[in-house]
Amino acid sequence: MSDLKTYGYNTFSEIFVSVSTENIGRVTTVNKTNYKIITESGFKTGELTGQMLYSLSPSELPQTGDWVEIINYAESCIITKVLPRKTTLLRKTAGRTSDVQILATNIDTALIVQGLDRDFNINRLERITVALLDAKIKCIIVMNKIDLDPDWQSKVEKVQNRLPDITIIAISALNNTAIDTIQKQLIPQQTYIMIGSSGAGKSTLLNQLVKKEIQQTQTISTSVGKGRHTTTHREMFVLSNGSLLIDSPGVREFGLALSDSDSVTTSFSDIKYLSEKCKYKNCTHTNEPGCAILSALEDGSLLIEEYNSYLKLRNEAIHYQQTVQEKKKKGKNLAKLIKDMKNKNMKKRYD
Repeated sequence: MSDLKTYGYNTFSEIFVSVSTENIGRVTTVNKTNYKIITESGFKTGELTGQMLYSLSPSELPQTGDWVEIINYAESCIITKVLPRKTTLLRKTAGRTSDVQILATNIDTALIVQGLDRDFNINRLERITVALLDAKIKCIIVMNKIDLDPDWQSKVEKVQNRLPDITIIAISALNNTAIDTIQKQLIPQQTYIMIGSSGAGKSTLLNQLVKKEIQQTQTISTSVGKGRHTTTHREMFVLSNGSLLIDSPGVREFGLALSDSDSVTTSFSDIKYLSEKCKYKNCTHTNEPGCAILSALEDGSLLIEEYNSYLKLRNEAIHYQQTVQEKKKKGKNLAKLIKDMKNKNMKKRYD
């Protein structure tokens, strides 16, 4: 039981009280078709039942962070069921489809790591923050590489002005500067994930938090100014204070797959506050009379950059939802067509 407790069992046990602890494990790493599972008796290699492997969609398969029901063997186990997820962090895949990729599950808080070099991008921070808050995941912005930017404080101030409700920590992972400030934010047995572009310094930060070299680090490519991938899969680590951290491959693009387009306003506290003062409840904040947001733009109390970012993210969320609805409609039409064809064939058989 001690191993399960270390990996956060006590914070999830109320979800699956009917399952014996000897038949429970948590996925710490996904390696294509096999899984590294922490169990009551330590780590084991887990494999799926044939039914799970061939009948479940990719999003239904076990992910890093998942709690699973298992059948134990000597050094391995068989995964028979994915237990209910408390949170799911996903992003829309590139392109016009509505397909999504699950990054991890059962996350309490995300550390959004962004470098203060060429990686710095406030709009990307807003985008990721919107996705996290929609998934009911808390977030902390970690602005790394203050050793490379003498003007780092002004950038921190800009981000804080755009995202006033989000905790921001400025560090140098390479020089071990302000790492203790992050550690104070991390709670034992809670699960965290690091998100950021390749080269943002996630692996260096992880090594500092774990207090040993467990992830390789690489320099930024001088030819394109972008980071090289050092982390190739999502893996969960236990930090020195007992909290859990999932390191993930670099993510430069983060397509929004929101359950509700209105949740975009959650990250824009100024816009959320102003929208409640609009004359019409269904105001689109684009051309309606009595729009408090447009009035704030005119008098300069709302930044045009913040407004444009909000509109872009909201329109993207609306487009995603429309694509999902179209996909569902096509699926229903196809199912109806197949049913009608079956009925016609049955009728011909008995005519």
